[in-house]
Amino acid sequence: MTKLEKIKDVSAKYAITARTLRFYEDTGLLTSTRTEDYAHRVYDEAAITRIKQIIILRKLNISVKDIKRIFEAPNSEMVLDVLGKKAEDIDDEVALLHELKSIVLDFINQIKQFDFHNDAEVKLLYDKAKEIETQLTTPNYIGNPSRVNEPLNEQDNGKSNANRLLEVTEKLEDKRLTPPIAINTYRQTINASRFIGKKYASGGEAWDNWSDDWDWDEPHSLFSRLNVDATAIYKDKNPQDGCALIGLMCHPDGDHNQFEYWLGFFMPENTSVPEGYDYTDFPAQDVGVCWLYGKEDDVMAVESVAAAKLGEEGLIFTGNWWFERYVPHRETADSAGYKIMDICFFLKSDEVEKNNA
Repeated sequence: MTKLEKIKDVSAKYAITARTLRFYEDTGLLTSTRTEDYAHRVYDEAAITRIKQIIILRKLNISVKDIKRIFEAPNSEMVLDVLGKKAEDIDDEVALLHELKSIVLDFINQIKQFDFHNDAEVKLLYDKAKEIETQLTTPNYIGNPSRVNEPLNEQDNGKSNANRLLEVTEKLEDKRLTPPIAINTYRQTINASRFIGKKYASGGEAWDNWSDDWDWDEPHSLFSRLNVDATAIYKDKNPQDGCALIGLMCHPDGDHNQFEYWLGFFMPENTSVPEGYDYTDFPAQDVGVCWLYGKEDDVMAVESVAAAKLGEEGLIFTGNWWFERYVPHRETADSAGYKIMDICFFLKSDEVEKNNA
């Protein structure tokens, strides 16, 4: 008999959130099983093997899109192609690290020229630092801070150590970026509100049923039809977030087995609900906000990254609700194709925290 494992057990065993497992199902990477013996989704041995493969590929920083291409390919050619490109990226990073090491050693040699045993030498270094700062802010400056306008070697083309350092570290940042990364966290207050939208069994179902209802700036969208000023929803920090589309999620049973995904908008309390839409009310409360930066398929279903970062800030989550916030001006992709996704968790009140202390 085929061994079946519950989603809760798989989540704990492989340190992967139930939401992420559902996301992999929504994108076609994974298939769960439903049987009469289990009230909720379970995974057979083939699915467990697939989960292990996905985990390995994600640790290699292979995107969900490329993983799907690998699994859909008829042979090993695709995986070899994807891994080959990854190896090229690593080679590029190694070359940049060697150059960075060279720059650091050059700086060490420059610093060794100074003696820090008395105030005169310390002041001399300070003056030298100010000189370098001034030179770096001069648009046409290309000389070495310690040897003005003297090229380090032929391939440097007259660039200074400092300028080379700026260039190399910028390239390394591009190479080393392993999306998603948490780039900002803060506490934000949401006033008493009414969430209005539609309830789905999964994020995949929600996005499969996408319509103009969810484009906040469309004349016939739900947001426009409600005709309510939602900027006051957020008491502080970025009130313009009030126009954001929300992917609101919860485990209604307090466990990993049941899941709800609501798509809609936070509105002021007592806002009238149009026919055909669902709603749920929330009291005034604080949320912990984490901005995840990465490509679209890399910032989805990775609440664990945001939760870990907020946990480092000492924020304590409460209940089973959390949400993705699609803020229009943060949703625009940059030149690298990356965008920002807000992941928000409802926080315990001060009173609850004190009682639990």
